Amino acid sequence: MAQGLRVRRSVASVGAAALLAGGVLAVGQPQVAQAVPRLQATTVVAGLQYPWDLTWVGSLMLFDERGGRVWSKREGAAPKRVSITGLPPLYVNSEGGLLGMVADPGASTNRRFYTCQAVRRPSGAPLDVRVLRWRLTSDTTAVSDGAPVVTGLPLTSGRHSGCRLRFGGDGKLYVGTGDAATGTNPQNLASLGGKVLRVNGDGSIPKDNPFYSRGGNARYVWNYGHRNIQGLALRPGTSELWSAEHGSDRDDEINLSVRGGNYGWNPVPGYDESTPMTDLRTFPTARRAMWSSGYPTVATSGATFLKGAAWGEWQGALAVGLLKGEGIDVMRFAPSPTTTAVASVTRLPAAQGYGRIRAVQLGPDGSLWFTTSNGSNDKIVRLRPTATAPRKTAGTLVSPVGVTAVRTGSQVTTFVRSTGDTVRFRRSTNDGATWGAWASAGVTSTDAPTATSSRPGRVDLFTRTASRQLVHTWFVNGVRQGSVAIGGSVIAQHAASLGDGTIDVFGIAVTGSAWRKHFDGRRWSGWKPMGGVFTSGLSASANPVGRGILVTGRGTNGATYERVFYPTTATKGWVRRLDSLSIWSDRALGDAWPGRPLLAAGVGVDGHAVVQRGSILIGLPQAFTSAPDLVSRSNGTFLLFGRTSDGHLRVYDGKPGAYRTTDLGGVVR
Repeated sequence: MAQGLRVRRSVASVGAAALLAGGVLAVGQPQVAQAVPRLQATTVVAGLQYPWDLTWVGSLMLFDERGGRVWSKREGAAPKRVSITGLPPLYVNSEGGLLGMVADPGASTNRRFYTCQAVRRPSGAPLDVRVLRWRLTSDTTAVSDGAPVVTGLPLTSGRHSGCRLRFGGDGKLYVGTGDAATGTNPQNLASLGGKVLRVNGDGSIPKDNPFYSRGGNARYVWNYGHRNIQGLALRPGTSELWSAEHGSDRDDEINLSVRGGNYGWNPVPGYDESTPMTDLRTFPTARRAMWSSGYPTVATSGATFLKGAAWGEWQGALAVGLLKGEGIDVMRFAPSPTTTAVASVTRLPAAQGYGRIRAVQLGPDGSLWFTTSNGSNDKIVRLRPTATAPRKTAGTLVSPVGVTAVRTGSQVTTFVRSTGDTVRFRRSTNDGATWGAWASAGVTSTDAPTATSSRPGRVDLFTRTASRQLVHTWFVNGVRQGSVAIGGSVIAQHAASLGDGTIDVFGIAVTGSAWRKHFDGRRWSGWKPMGGVFTSGLSASANPVGRGILVTGRGTNGATYERVFYPTTATKGWVRRLDSLSIWSDRALGDAWPGRPLLAAGVGVDGHAVVQRGSILIGLPQAFTSAPDLVSRSNGTFLLFGRTSDGHLRVYDGKPGAYRTTDLGGVVR
């Protein structure tokens, strides 16, 4: 085969991490589910030399090599060399050559793709780095498709040439550039080096770029103050663009790429690499990194976000290739409405042993694809995830242990079932900043309690007797006012209220069927069937503006199902959610605040909590051994409650820049 290129189909499987003892899905039963996916590694292509990037034009995979070769490959077929008409002479040295590539968002029909390359003069000396656009005329031929998109990116010896290409959610092309090892470039808006650039696909410049009015090269600049950007990744479900950047001898960075931001690299006079990557003394308003390697560096390279249910709890995480570190790190984020910082980093065992890793990209099949960068016999490898949902029979709860929490104004109360089936609570009057002592609720329960607030200042608690009947107990300012039995025969229950004096209780029978009981402010209705068969407790979020209550639960197949209930009606049937949290545990829902995406939380078989904000999944470092509960604030922050391995109740406070956990103690059963 040409150029020594060959196809391999070697396969290796790497198991998931061991389950935590007493994990939420391991209460009394062996589990075979995987929240952390098993990864099957397959070498798809071998015999390459410095492959730099890969992309897909429809179902056709394209990849390039630094030396100037472009290849195409269809599933199951051998790679084919692509002849490109109009490719300029390349300057191939160090980090210069044929570099980043990306397909046009409409590539499945227009067949366009883009490349970034270092170009030489006729004398062989370096000229510049430029972005060009191409159109495939067949699987093996491509022609120039218009004038160069961007030219004039600085080029010296080839060092720090950038150059990663990715399209944003706005349809614009973003170009991550290097500083060409020239100290004045990153802070100079007249230079295209050390920047993230933003252009239209045809090379025209968007007039809403932050420095457009300054004219010249500044019109291209989206943000600046970078050293050498190696990775760009669009976060699914958002407009967020993230970048991976090389540090000097310390502080590789992962950054959230924002409009007009200065990221603080300014290695002058000369090229002083002892300068901080983010120089806050010189630039106090510089953008801080979301993650920094410290010393030593790992040489972060390509980056991509993981998406799809097969990624389990890693869905929504950022995968980052490592050159010097020789591997792939999976970074999970702590959520916040204004800033997002890396909460945990996991090295992928399945990507070890391949040496230096340059590009990582999520393929159209949902697999993680990466290229090696060792200089000889380099490879393209596919990591196929196979996270599987734990299957349960009807009436068998996936998370039989849980906690509950409720808000009324600035008061937050959390209830637990404790020793001897007693129900105890702790209360905060300042939105979770401090907590009062444990107190008795004056009732017992044979399952996890549930609570809601039907009126300002009032808390409504629901517990279960030994005969599976429900008891309604209500409190005002932490003082019990009374209790009444409301009947039923359930194995789990959840309460919700529109805050107008009405209450709905949603129960699961021993058969797994769902039932509803409604309080209209004066009297309780009888139990009414809701349809569906469930293997978790139901959770609910009330929307006082829309007058509806979103109810969600886990089916026997591990998928999440949702339905909206109104005071006297309901939407038709249960609707299955894709990429949902109830695969792993009960799915706790936060309050429905106007203009805010719904917050949900779950716990995986490895014990770690996952928060879902709209369509974004964010893994937390916090581990729980019960189903969680969630109280959200109007500003998008939240309090997440769960039992830890010592049996205590712990609360995770998701405030911007101040994530913290507090051990509330007690005994949770």
